[in-house]
Amino acid sequence: MHHMFPLFASLLLAAAPMPDFADNKQIAMQNAILVKVNDKTFSMLDVRKKMDLLFYQNYPQLSESTPARLQYYEVSWRQVLRELVDNELMLADAGVKEVALTDGEIREEMESRFGPNVMRTLEKIGLSYEETWALVKSEMIVRRMSWWFVHSRALSAVTPQDIRQAYRIYLKEHPPYQEWTYRVISVKDESIVQAVHEKLLATGELLAHEAVQASTDFTAKDQDLSEMHKKALASLEPGQYSSPIFQLSRSDKKGLHRIFHLIKKEDHPAPPFEALTDQLRGELVQKAIAAESTNYLERLRKQHGYDEVSLQQVIPTDLHPFSLQ
Repeated sequence: MHHMFPLFASLLLAAAPMPDFADNKQIAMQNAILVKVNDKTFSMLDVRKKMDLLFYQNYPQLSESTPARLQYYEVSWRQVLRELVDNELMLADAGVKEVALTDGEIREEMESRFGPNVMRTLEKIGLSYEETWALVKSEMIVRRMSWWFVHSRALSAVTPQDIRQAYRIYLKEHPPYQEWTYRVISVKDESIVQAVHEKLLATGELLAHEAVQASTDFTAKDQDLSEMHKKALASLEPGQYSSPIFQLSRSDKKGLHRIFHLIKKEDHPAPPFEALTDQLRGELVQKAIAAESTNYLERLRKQHGYDEVSLQQVIPTDLHPFSLQ
């Protein structure tokens, strides 16, 4: 729920060409107090430190790229601020509920993220050990709160009946079907229709005549077949030919006969319930997590007065705090 590199930032960094800035360009920042939450003040510098941590976690290969870092700052800072506020609200809730972590747990997480030489890595990305310790600790508490008040509730909210209902919906959206591969032989001269049909039945070869044409192979699902084609193919087994069927040509409105040759017919049955159980449960749990997360955060935001409207009132929409100098 938290601490995810924003998807749109990821796509932007992956797709957009990086500007060719001079090596001596540095990122300048307009530092300012942005918001106060539960006696904790967040400035633009706090947002930048959090972004540095996230940027290194998700794009270590770009950690020394000034253009990439600037691009990430510009796209992400509002969302990261929103996350800092939400996290602080959850930390306050955790304090009420007396959630605690040991130093050993935090140290293990630090080494997992930054490798055995934590100090050197942090120095490289411009963060101190103490402030990174505090950030990581808060993230771990938030994760624990997320598990208790979001994930565990979402898991228990999804029942076997819900999964069965999801399977019924899946079957409606993905019904079983047959796939037909066939070709159509058109005969424009009625006097040779019988001879064409007999030769096909006997040898599988076309009668050489200018009035006889064979289509390329068609492949279609049964729901996509026209009624006429479906009716002609329904009684055939692969390799068989239909009887000649008279119809008017759409192009010149003249009569012609068509003979259908079924090449292949494949059944595509619906997957059994057991094969989809894990997938359906996972999808339902993800939806439940999103709903529980929204409900939990909205409750905390309302309780403490930090909804989207209040944040927009204190932070101008045209604020662009980062630039190159």
